[in-house]
Amino acid sequence: MNERHLDDGFRLSGVERRDKAAVVEHLQEKEIWENTLDIPWPYTEDDATAWIEGRIQHRSEQPKETTFALRRADGRLVGVVGADDLDVGASHRARIGYWLAKPYWGRGLMTKAVTRYAEYAVTELDVVRLTAEVFAWNEASARVLQKAGFTQEGRLRKHREKDGALVDVRYFGLLRADLDGARD
Repeated sequence: MNERHLDDGFRLSGVERRDKAAVVEHLQEKEIWENTLDIPWPYTEDDATAWIEGRIQHRSEQPKETTFALRRADGRLVGVVGADDLDVGASHRARIGYWLAKPYWGRGLMTKAVTRYAEYAVTELDVVRLTAEVFAWNEASARVLQKAGFTQEGRLRKHREKDGALVDVRYFGLLRADLDGARD
C-alpha cells in the first residue's frame, strides 16, 4: 500500500519528514493526548522528529510499510493509523493505533482509515490478528473499531497508566477470518 485513496480526496501514504509541522500542530490538542496511549504531553518538535525518524528507520528495515499518514487532498497530514512496532513476517499479530486532528472528528474518516488499514494488514502484511486498546471513556474510538469490524474482547482493569492514574482499557480484536467472512 504505497498510497490508498479514501473518500473526499483523503488518502493514506507513508509518513515523511515534511509532516513534522503538521504532527506538532495537531498534537498540541490536549484531547488527543487524553485519548491515546503513547503520545507524550506536551508534544514537542523533538518528539515529532524522533517519531518520524523512527518511522522512516522502521520502513527501511521492513519489506512493506506498517504506519500511514492520513492526508487531505493537498497532501497535508491530518492523522495517522498503523502498527508502529510490527515486524512484517515475524509475527502473526499487531496492535494498531491511530489519531485524527480534531477539526476532522465526527466525519467517519478514521473509520475508513482503520478499515482500509485492517484490510491491508491481513492481505499484504500477512497479519492474522489485529488488536487495539481504547481507554474505557473513549466511546468515539470504540465506535471506530466496531464499525471497522473489531470485536470488544474484554476490559482490562487498571491496565494502563495515564496522567499518574491506573486506568481501564477496552480490548478489541479483529481476525483475518472476520474480514474474509465479510467479503463472502
